[in-house]
Amino acid sequence: MARKNGTFPELKRTILKTILARRITLGAFAAVALIVIPMSGISWFNPLFYAPFAWFLITFPFQYLTERQNSEAAIHWIHAGYFIAEAVIITLFVYLTGGSQWIGSTFYIFTVIYANFFLPEAQGYLVTGLVVLLYTLVVMLEYAGILPHRTLFPKMGMAHTILSYNLTTILVGTVTIYGVLTYTVRSFTNIYQSKNKVLAKQRERLSELSLRLVSVQNEERQQIAHELHDNLGQSLAAVKLQLASLKHDAEDDRSQEIAAVVDQAIAQTRTLAYSLRPPLLDDLGLAPSIRRLVQMVEGGTDLRIVTDLEDDFRLNSDMESLLFYVIREALTNVERHARAHQVKVALRRSDSSVIATIEDDGIGIPAKKPLGLGLRGIEERVELVGGRMTISSAPGQGTRITVEVPDDATARGDR
Repeated sequence: MARKNGTFPELKRTILKTILARRITLGAFAAVALIVIPMSGISWFNPLFYAPFAWFLITFPFQYLTERQNSEAAIHWIHAGYFIAEAVIITLFVYLTGGSQWIGSTFYIFTVIYANFFLPEAQGYLVTGLVVLLYTLVVMLEYAGILPHRTLFPKMGMAHTILSYNLTTILVGTVTIYGVLTYTVRSFTNIYQSKNKVLAKQRERLSELSLRLVSVQNEERQQIAHELHDNLGQSLAAVKLQLASLKHDAEDDRSQEIAAVVDQAIAQTRTLAYSLRPPLLDDLGLAPSIRRLVQMVEGGTDLRIVTDLEDDFRLNSDMESLLFYVIREALTNVERHARAHQVKVALRRSDSSVIATIEDDGIGIPAKKPLGLGLRGIEERVELVGGRMTISSAPGQGTRITVEVPDDATARGDR
């Protein structure tokens, strides 16, 4: 029942809408029959009229049962049951109107379209197979003489020379079939276009909320980074100065040990502040912050990192934070998984976008291996701002990650 509050209500509403489309198409059949029957001089009890009308009537219990279902599986089986009843009625209609002699096989077309449009794959195949079986059964039983052959026009041996027969074929076999088919397809199209518009609005709203969340996270990171750098860092520096003034009053080894611990705490605080949001990002921009990041990574690893960065542009704060995050996470991924010796980091600006590239000479990514959490995180955040990430890799040939994001020049903050 988990999907009851998700896709199930929308599925039920969509099916109920199609019931109306069914009734209109079947009503069109009945209306054409009312025109054809007087022209042809055939009985009002001819199946040309009452079979589509019976087909029309079974939509009412179908609607009743559909409205009372509370699960997706149940509503699919109700739908499948309707298609089976529909196929049986159509088969009777086909037999009574001439079987294989006339255009009977085309009357299943709506059942097959509806079934394979709405039902799960296995049930759609089941209905399609039943349609083929029923029509084949009628044709072969007539051919074997087990069923007597019936025709809509029993006294018309040269039917193709008779105007009423030709008009009936045109009206029913061409105008009605393809007119109703067009209406049916357009009804489905309109229903799903409306649904897609709703989904598009929901995605747009979700994207706006996600971007706002990222912006708030960046603001919080900036605030925490400043607190660590400006307050805690300065406090530790003050402790170090006090220790320096007291070193003559304390044991020399003990004083050096405490000073080393304070130095380590200062370094860790600065590293943590920089990982959250480097102060250089606000003061000097993206390229200097990346160079500082590269120095830190090279200082703590065996990687050699070559940079190719453009310095003469600034972006809005959120976009600069995103690109810094992308490059930092990509370098972390290289450090942990790539077994690389050299990495190239490039940042350039095109006419309407900014492109960051991180390329290593490591072991590469196997073709069928899913992306790890780090790369998935990059991809998700990049897509939130309307950008895209591409990965080019092969085993033993390194990996190239390219991220392209919009150059939102109008959204730059005051510097």
